[in-house]
Amino acid sequence: MPPLTLLHAFFGFIALIVAPLAMISRKGGDWHRRWGKTYFWSMAMVAVTGVGLGVVRENWLMAMVAVFAFHMIASGYRALYLKRLHEGQRPQLMDRILMISAGIVNSGIFLWGAVNLALGHRTSGPIIFTAFGVIGLLFVWRDFQRFYSHNNDKRAWLYAHITGFLGGYIATVSAFSAVNLEMLQPRWLQWLWPTLIGVPLIMLWVRHYRRKFAAGGRSRTLFDIRIRVQR
Repeated sequence: MPPLTLLHAFFGFIALIVAPLAMISRKGGDWHRRWGKTYFWSMAMVAVTGVGLGVVRENWLMAMVAVFAFHMIASGYRALYLKRLHEGQRPQLMDRILMISAGIVNSGIFLWGAVNLALGHRTSGPIIFTAFGVIGLLFVWRDFQRFYSHNNDKRAWLYAHITGFLGGYIATVSAFSAVNLEMLQPRWLQWLWPTLIGVPLIMLWVRHYRRKFAAGGRSRTLFDIRIRVQR
């Protein structure tokens, strides 16, 4: 196996394993942070090697999907440093670059899929990339709203953190499924079943916390909250 492929598979496996450990750890606690950082940096390496493999193999869609997945992870990670947007805190240059680059890439993914579907190509590729493009653009739009709309929800960072990291994990499981679950047919199902299951679960998880807060729950009683400085 070529070294770049080996690195890509290795860090993807690490990300696949440590993400559930972060999920079951005390939210905001030391182990949650350790596993979360390990997951973030593993996914960063997955994205870098994925782009590299896409370039080497001239598979530009593979490279674009790597950026698609990393945007969700990075957006969820940066949310920890943007907890005071409701008080007028502004996103940094890296946040804007991340949002704009993800918008360009996800637009390309969506257009490639949508145009091929419009031309009558009902194969798995156009279906997969149309779905990923729509999801990626929704994440970009969510970031734009958080950064520039007058949002008074002081817990918007929490929901962005949850959806970003879990959305990235769905992408990780999707890649694992596409490589290892070839028995699932048609091909698009290998890629999209984690999305079909995971997105409703994310929505339920966010709704669970919204209800707790609406009932009078406080962040510091549910999580180990630490306000981070922007960097």
